[in-house]
Amino acid sequence: MNPAPVFTFTCPVKTNSGNKALEHLPVELAGLNAGNPLIITSRKAVGQKAIQTLLDAFGDSGMTLGLFDGVTTTANPDLIEHLKSIYLEKKYDAIIALGGYGVVDAAKVLNLAVSLKTADAHKLSPATPIRGHLSPLVVVPTAAASGLETSKFAHFNHMIYSSEYLAPNLVVMDPRLTRGADGKTIAATGLAALGRAVEAQISADHNPFRDAYSFAAIRFIKENLPAAVKKPSDKKASLAVLNAASMSGCAASDTKSARLHKLGQVFYDIQHIPPGVIMAMCLPHVLGDDLKEGACDLAALLHPLVGDDEFARTPAAKRAETALAVLGRFLSDLYGTLGKDLPRNLKEACVPGYRMEDILDGLGQDEEGRYLKTVVERITG
Repeated sequence: MNPAPVFTFTCPVKTNSGNKALEHLPVELAGLNAGNPLIITSRKAVGQKAIQTLLDAFGDSGMTLGLFDGVTTTANPDLIEHLKSIYLEKKYDAIIALGGYGVVDAAKVLNLAVSLKTADAHKLSPATPIRGHLSPLVVVPTAAASGLETSKFAHFNHMIYSSEYLAPNLVVMDPRLTRGADGKTIAATGLAALGRAVEAQISADHNPFRDAYSFAAIRFIKENLPAAVKKPSDKKASLAVLNAASMSGCAASDTKSARLHKLGQVFYDIQHIPPGVIMAMCLPHVLGDDLKEGACDLAALLHPLVGDDEFARTPAAKRAETALAVLGRFLSDLYGTLGKDLPRNLKEACVPGYRMEDILDGLGQDEEGRYLKTVVERITG
């Protein structure tokens, strides 16, 4: 392997994963000089059982916990201002985000507001300077995660915040919370992780640290997502999928080219379709175009997909095509397992025509907008 002579990689996220991982939270928070955390979540999205499991994990720790469980998909600066006032008034000293998607994005922006002691949260923007570490932020993802929970990004109020300081200090994955309610939920999480990890793995500017995260994420998804989809209650398989999602977020923070991510995010922002569903539709087309363009190292995908022996047996000139074939079969098997629960195109996803105009306008604002629109045309159905 020949990495670039000069590269940077930052991953400030500590990971605790496994049985009873939640019970270590009090010790971890104490290590961050915190003892009065505010939990923010969505009761509708995660359910009362998940919330109670998290609360019970603190046992007799003596820590004082705050709880706000009303985060919605339409969270806006009004909510951040409200939560900021609560946080400062009650003198909380850390934030725990339970869930995925908008819950964690809101938590990251809230952490920015309270850490900077922003007078008015409405004035926060991606241009707000972040010059140092923020207050402690812990993420406890559930099965319905996006994979970006561990990243440096926060998609909030139609804006994208980006800073390494926005990434959480700690992510805690406990099998009591990572089991999916159904196959389509865990499939969407796994496919989003796969898409982001694939883009990181084939990026032209290789560096060994990012490659390690993306390699492991791809292998975890390939080996565990089918089992998790068939049996969402499988603790081992679902935990592996969430580990992959966590690693994909770390890798995504260091990846420049991310066509699949952009496509998935725009559809989620406008139509609230899980990004993984759209990324799976687009993946064969985007990677097929990459193969024709020759700008990406598609051969690098084969090793994590098939393992040492088959990778070694495959001639170097055939590795890229073989990797695409393996991915194609992998997706086909998932579609076969889930049937109508995993739409293959936008028609099956029931995206209304009036929304398509907004989606195409959103894609058009990207520097690769013209190309991204051609991909959308191919998945219309």
